[in-house]
Parts: sequence; structure tokens; C-alpha cells
Amino acid sequence: MGKRICRISFLLFFLIFCVFSSVSKATLLENIPLDSWVYSTLDELYPQGLFPQLHRNVKPYTRGEIASYILEINQKQKKQELELTASQLWLLEKLNQEFRFEIEELYQKRYPSEFPPKTGKDENHHILKYGTYPVFFGDITGNDSSYGRLQAKFDAALEFDKRLVLKDRVIIDTRAEKERRYWGRKWKKDLTGVFDEAYAQVDLKYFYLLLGRDHLRWGPGKEDVLLLSDLIPPFDMLKLEGKLGSFKFIYFTTILDQIWVPYYPEVGELSPGFFAKRYLSGHRVNLKLKFGLEMGISEVVVYGGQNRNPEPYYLNPLLPYYGEQYNQDVDDNPLWAFDLALTWFKNKEFYAEILVDDFQYDFKSEPQQTGFQIGFDGAQLFGLKKSYMNIEYTKINNWVYGQNKPWNIYTYHGFGMGSILGPDADRLFLKLVYHLNKDIEVSFSEDYKRKGEGRIETPQTPAVPHPKKFPSGIVEYSNQIRFEASYQPNSNFKLDWAWGYKRIRNFQNASGKKVDDFGLEMRLNLNLWKERRF
Repeated sequence: MGKRICRISFLLFFLIFCVFSSVSKATLLENIPLDSWVYSTLDELYPQGLFPQLHRNVKPYTRGEIASYILEINQKQKKQELELTASQLWLLEKLNQEFRFEIEELYQKRYPSEFPPKTGKDENHHILKYGTYPVFFGDITGNDSSYGRLQAKFDAALEFDKRLVLKDRVIIDTRAEKERRYWGRKWKKDLTGVFDEAYAQVDLKYFYLLLGRDHLRWGPGKEDVLLLSDLIPPFDMLKLEGKLGSFKFIYFTTILDQIWVPYYPEVGELSPGFFAKRYLSGHRVNLKLKFGLEMGISEVVVYGGQNRNPEPYYLNPLLPYYGEQYNQDVDDNPLWAFDLALTWFKNKEFYAEILVDDFQYDFKSEPQQTGFQIGFDGAQLFGLKKSYMNIEYTKINNWVYGQNKPWNIYTYHGFGMGSILGPDADRLFLKLVYHLNKDIEVSFSEDYKRKGEGRIETPQTPAVPHPKKFPSGIVEYSNQIRFEASYQPNSNFKLDWAWGYKRIRNFQNASGKKVDDFGLEMRLNLNLWKERRF
């Protein structure tokens, strides 16, 4: 164990030494990785009315998009049109540090009269950005003997004339099995390496075209979402994203992992088994109004089979999948999600999402295969101007995400693509945050879950039975509390500490099986880049 910790410490020191003096700069078209601290900061500032044009429920965002909104806030402050609280100023200061070069570039573009004409080297429009993001974890828990863990992210982005960006990110991790986001085989000495992002994104004036590997997250939830979660391996996809007035349109299509089907009745009893091909397509319309209303309608479909190829009608961004499935007389697995978020009231946001897997029009032939989520965000509550709170309740009925054909279940590399809860479960989550000063914040969270015996992989019949109760069978009850402290003096350094206690009854739906666990966690994030123009 001592040798492993020494190796990890040496590798961390080496990474810091190599890039400690780096200068930060990024490309406008580059997507912000969904594991960035930027998203939690934006989530906190959003209900306070600071990003009224942001389509918050469609992620990832581009660096240029967020930089443009920060520039608008800076200009309003300069004109004394906006008065900010201390915690808002602290958070915006870190965002300005993170996006300072993008903000500078946008400022020069919008106010060219304030700058002398560019000549010579200043006319170069191509940018190469590369960097390292070491993350060191320390865990002391009763059920985890790893203690030390190192994650190193190596990032490179090449932008051509603000129209095309090429992006690659590789992650090397000593305990990658702890992450649902990663899918890869172990290398030597417990190391795992994955290419987490690898894409080309083109600005075609009216929409962005992305070809390659990246994450997606749709929905208003903070701790969880129902339809498309980023807590799974990234998709290798084609994605279109465009904006017209108050509307944003998103479409993507991808090839999922194949699964082995040892026996399927429609093939016959003597079937030797086969690998089933699997595909996923999805589209979404998102409406964002300046007075504080955001609404979204999403539809995805999982389909496949033994010798099935991608279907042209599911590759069409404008066709409703459910209608085409009916007209083509095929049994695929479409899902819908409807969500909205309201920020009509000062420093408050209310949001909700409804997931529909299989809606029963007669309300009696089968149980409703649906789920829903409701949430509330509030800042400066109870007279505490440096406070923030999020409370979220999620419920997902049994049989959601599944289907009677094993290749149509809503999974990717063995993980559910929707809520981390899966079907037959509900959850209540509460988090309170308070900013002690510019650099330090503390928080408390509590997470209570109920999980029945239903699973996505549970074989289904064409007509599923009504459950006698919710959650079904022997119910697993879990309760977790966490106290956290975060120290972030700037955008390139973040140190998190957490103490938690978890209590589980009927663990993994086994009657009487109990788990009690205390844990102390530490995480150090460094954000180190270099940049070259040519």
C-alpha cells in the first residue's frame, strides 16, 4: 500500500512540475466538460437571474456561449445597471478567471473601436490549447481500502478561424471502476485509460455540427435527470444543435454497444444465440423566454436486432419516432420527456420533468410506465444572503426503461442511460450551501432512497403485470448525510473535503441485510493549460 501511495504522489508531483507555470486559454467552440465545476456554479447563479438567456436544461454548453453571458453581466455592472451580492461577486470572479481569454476576445469583437487595428502576428486566428488536469482523491471509508487515487486528464483542442474545433481528452485513472462515466479495460498496475472526448465541432452559422465522442445531459434536475444522463460512457455520435430566436433544436444519433442474446423465443428454441445490434436516436425542442420560463420536449428511441441496420426514418431529425414506429409496424422502444423551469420569483426556481416510457391510454390494461421529478432552487433564503438550497424529489415506476426485447432496453455498457435510480425507486435529496468568504464554502446534504426489486434488465412480457405496491418486493432503504467544505481561491485550484455517513437496510433487496459506513473524502483538482496561436 505504501509503495502505491508513493507512486501516486510522485506522479502527481511530476504533473504539477511539468505544467505549473502554464497560461490558460481556450477555444470559443469547445464544449465545457460535464464534470467541470463551472456547471454547479452556474446552477447556483441561474435562479438569481444572472443568465436569463441560457438554455440551462441542455448540456454541454460551449465556452463561447458562457463567456458571452458573463461579458453582458460585466457590462451591466460597469454601467451600474446591476447590483450584486457578495457571494454573487465571488462566484462571478472565478468564472471571469476561467473564461478571461474568451471574454477578452468577445469584448474586442463587440467593441473594436476601443482597440488599435491588429497587424502581423495578432492576425493569427488558429489556436492550439493543451493542458493537464490532475485530480487526487483520498478516501477513508469502512468499505473502501483504496485510500489513494490519482486521475490525470490530458486535454488538447485545436480551433481553426473560429469555425472548426478539434477536441481530444484522455483520462488515466488508478481506480476507474469507481466511475460510471468510463468504459475501458485495465492496463498494468491498476491503471485505466479512456478517451473521454474526441470530436470535431463546426460552426455552420445556423447550427453546430458535432461528429465524434462527447457526453449529453438533458433535463432541469441538479442531482439527477430522467431521460439522458451524463453519468454513463460518452456517445460516439453525430449531433446537430441550432438556435432560432427563443428556440433551440438538438438532434443526435449513435450506435450503442452490442449485446449477446443466448435465446429469444421468436428465433426459436434451437437458436444458437446471436449478437444484437443496438442504436439510439434522439431530438429535442427547447424554448427559453426572457421572463423566466424554460420548456423542453424530448424524444429518444432505442432499436436494433440481429441483422438490423440504422433506419433512415430514425435518422431524420424532423420525424416523430413514435408515429414512424407505428407506421413501420415495428416494436422499438421510444421514450418521451417533458420538462419546465420557472424563475418568475426573485432568487427562486421551480422545475419539473415527466418521463413517459409507455403510457396506457385506458389507464387499466397495464401500469403506467412513467416517472417524474420536481425540484426547487433558492438563494439568499431566510435572510442569509450567502446561502443556496436545492431540494429534489424523483419517482420512477416499475418497468420503466425496459422492454420485452432485450436489445431495446435503455442501457449503455450495462448502465441505465436515464436516472441513476433505475426503475421501481424514489428519492428525496436536499442540499444547503453557505459561502463563508470568497474562497471557502460549506454544505450539508441528505439523500433518502427507496429501491424495489425492479431492474431495467428484468425480462418483460408484452403486457407487464400491475405491481401490488411501490416500491415492489423487498425494499432497500438507504439514507446518507454529508458535510462538505470547499476551498477554491481561483479557477485553477479546488480542494474539497467531505465527511459522510450512509445507512442501508435490506441491502440489495436482501431482507435483514444491513450496511453502515462512515467516510472521509478529499479531492484536489488542478486546472493547468497552455496555449499557442498560429
